[in-house]
Amino acid sequence: MEAGSYLLAGAPSGDQTFFSTTHGSGRTMSRTKARKKWQGEKLCKDMQPRGIYSRSTSARGMAEEAVGAYKNVDEVVEATELEGLSKRVARLTPIGNIKG
Repeated sequence: MEAGSYLLAGAPSGDQTFFSTTHGSGRTMSRTKARKKWQGEKLCKDMQPRGIYSRSTSARGMAEEAVGAYKNVDEVVEATELEGLSKRVARLTPIGNIKG
Protein backbone atom coordinates (compact mmCIF):
# COMPACT_ATOMS: atom_id res chain seq x y z
CA MET A 1 0.00 0.00 0.00
CA GLU A 2 2.88 2.37 0.77
CA ALA A 3 6.09 0.51 0.01
CA GLY A 4 5.44 -0.22 -3.65
CA SER A 5 5.83 -3.48 -5.49
CA TYR A 6 7.72 -5.19 -8.29
CA LEU A 7 6.99 -6.69 -11.64
CA LEU A 8 8.89 -9.98 -11.74
CA ALA A 9 9.71 -12.36 -14.58
CA GLY A 10 10.17 -16.08 -14.19
CA ALA A 11 13.69 -17.48 -14.29
CA PRO A 12 14.79 -20.65 -16.13
CA SER A 13 15.60 -22.31 -12.80
CA GLY A 14 12.05 -21.59 -11.59
CA ASP A 15 11.05 -25.22 -12.18
CA GLN A 16 12.05 -25.79 -8.53
CA THR A 17 8.84 -23.97 -7.57
CA PHE A 18 6.69 -24.85 -10.60
CA PHE A 19 7.59 -21.42 -12.07
CA SER A 20 5.77 -19.66 -9.24
CA THR A 21 7.19 -16.81 -7.20
CA THR A 22 6.12 -14.60 -4.34
CA HIS A 23 2.91 -12.61 -4.82
CA GLY A 24 3.52 -10.39 -1.81
CA SER A 25 6.07 -9.70 0.88
CA GLY A 26 4.22 -11.51 3.68
CA ARG A 27 2.90 -10.25 6.99
CA THR A 28 5.04 -9.71 10.08
CA MET A 29 2.06 -9.18 12.37
CA SER A 30 -1.56 -10.21 12.54
CA ARG A 31 -4.39 -8.04 11.27
CA THR A 32 -5.59 -7.65 14.87
CA LYS A 33 -2.20 -6.33 16.04
CA ALA A 34 -2.04 -3.97 13.05
CA ARG A 35 -5.49 -2.54 13.88
CA LYS A 36 -4.34 -1.92 17.46
CA LYS A 37 -1.13 -0.20 16.33
CA TRP A 38 -2.34 2.03 13.45
CA GLN A 39 -5.36 4.16 12.63
CA GLY A 40 -6.67 3.91 9.08
CA GLU A 41 -7.69 7.55 8.72
CA LYS A 42 -4.26 8.73 9.84
CA LEU A 43 -2.52 6.37 7.40
CA CYS A 44 -4.55 7.77 4.50
CA LYS A 45 -3.86 11.34 5.58
CA ASP A 46 -0.11 10.69 5.99
CA MET A 47 0.20 9.13 2.52
CA GLN A 48 -1.47 12.01 0.64
CA PRO A 49 1.49 14.45 0.81
CA ARG A 50 3.58 11.71 -0.84
CA GLY A 51 1.10 11.45 -3.69
CA ILE A 52 -0.53 8.19 -2.54
CA TYR A 53 -4.32 8.41 -2.45
CA SER A 54 -6.43 5.75 -0.77
CA ARG A 55 -10.07 4.78 -0.52
CA SER A 56 -11.47 2.02 1.63
CA THR A 57 -14.80 0.74 2.82
CA SER A 58 -13.43 1.00 6.38
CA ALA A 59 -10.64 2.65 8.33
CA ARG A 60 -10.14 -0.71 10.01
CA GLY A 61 -9.25 -2.29 6.66
CA MET A 62 -6.64 0.38 6.01
CA ALA A 63 -5.02 -0.16 9.41
CA GLU A 64 -4.72 -3.90 8.69
CA GLU A 65 -2.68 -3.12 5.57
CA ALA A 66 -0.19 -0.68 7.15
CA VAL A 67 3.31 -0.96 5.68
CA GLY A 68 4.74 -1.90 9.08
CA ALA A 69 2.59 -5.03 9.18
CA TYR A 70 4.57 -6.52 6.27
CA LYS A 71 8.11 -7.69 5.52
CA ASN A 72 10.36 -5.38 3.53
CA VAL A 73 9.37 -5.92 -0.12
CA ASP A 74 12.86 -5.08 -1.41
CA GLU A 75 14.43 -7.78 0.78
CA VAL A 76 11.84 -10.39 -0.22
CA VAL A 77 12.31 -9.72 -3.93
CA GLU A 78 16.09 -9.79 -3.56
CA ALA A 79 15.87 -13.19 -1.86
CA THR A 80 13.73 -14.66 -4.66
CA GLU A 81 16.15 -13.27 -7.23
CA LEU A 82 19.22 -14.64 -5.42
CA GLU A 83 17.56 -18.07 -5.27
CA GLY A 84 17.01 -17.96 -9.03
CA LEU A 85 13.21 -18.01 -8.79
CA SER A 86 12.53 -14.73 -10.56
CA LYS A 87 14.12 -11.59 -11.98
CA ARG A 88 13.19 -7.99 -11.31
CA VAL A 89 11.74 -6.21 -14.31
CA ALA A 90 10.47 -2.97 -12.75
CA ARG A 91 9.78 -1.42 -9.37
CA LEU A 92 6.33 0.11 -9.09
CA THR A 93 5.62 3.17 -6.96
CA PRO A 94 2.14 3.46 -5.46
CA ILE A 95 -0.11 6.37 -6.39
CA GLY A 96 -3.42 4.93 -5.23
CA ASN A 97 -5.00 2.18 -3.18
CA ILE A 98 -8.51 0.81 -3.13
CA LYS A 99 -9.40 -1.49 -0.27
CA GLY A 100 -12.77 -3.21 -0.35
